[in-house]
Amino acid sequence: MNTELSLLRREGLASADDLRGRLPGEEDRKRGPYAVIECFEKIPCNPCVVSCRFNAILPFEDINDLPYVDFSACTGCAVCARVCPGLAIFIVDESMEGEMGTIMLPYEYLPLPEKDRQVLARGRDGKVLFPARVVRVMKGGKGKTALVTLEVPKEYLQEVRSFSIPEEQVSAPGVCTAADLPEESPIVCRCEGVDLEEIRDLIARGYKTVDEIKHRSRAGMGPCQGRSCRQVILSELARDAGVSLEEFEAGSFRPPTTPVSIDVLAKGSEEDAENS
Repeated sequence: MNTELSLLRREGLASADDLRGRLPGEEDRKRGPYAVIECFEKIPCNPCVVSCRFNAILPFEDINDLPYVDFSACTGCAVCARVCPGLAIFIVDESMEGEMGTIMLPYEYLPLPEKDRQVLARGRDGKVLFPARVVRVMKGGKGKTALVTLEVPKEYLQEVRSFSIPEEQVSAPGVCTAADLPEESPIVCRCEGVDLEEIRDLIARGYKTVDEIKHRSRAGMGPCQGRSCRQVILSELARDAGVSLEEFEAGSFRPPTTPVSIDVLAKGSEEDAENS
């Protein structure tokens, strides 16, 4: 234990003991994607805590506390991974059938690989493990780190922690360069700060209803209850399904037709109390 701990302090290589309490149990692994936070130094840093819309990262008593995940609440939405300045958060999904899973890795270099490109998956020590296929790319911008998702064997999901692009691909056609990156993605849900790129990424990951998008991103759960973003989300879902917006099954939607102020609600509560 002492030798392994000194290795972490000396070279930054986490051991099984260091990861104890940071990985989910079997049921949570099957439920869906989850965040693995490999942050081991007590420093004044809390973007992951304040960015989590589901309160899935345990609250800090002190800003120097270490982050731990409540896996029963984590949806694997990747918001924390995009804002972590230490690039210490990875989104793992081993819930699919078969031998393969996915890991979403923060990536701060250019060029970015495109979907279906082959890259070299690397372990914590930087050594090449095997070639891996890129299955998804979330571009950076607006203070957010780009995230690249690789398909890897499930047995290596807790070992792959970076990747590199083979040298012959760096200038090859189909590789994203700085000129290809948009300055920003349009905001869809202003209440919760969810942009169009997040919505499209969730749809690409298999979430095909408004309720599923809402659960993963909180889009539509703000004060306006979806009046500003629901139509955009429906349009993206219909486009993905290859049908017109009129044909798409929208599901139930029952917010107030107009905003209701607190004093109206309070008055109603007082009248209910008097009549009871």
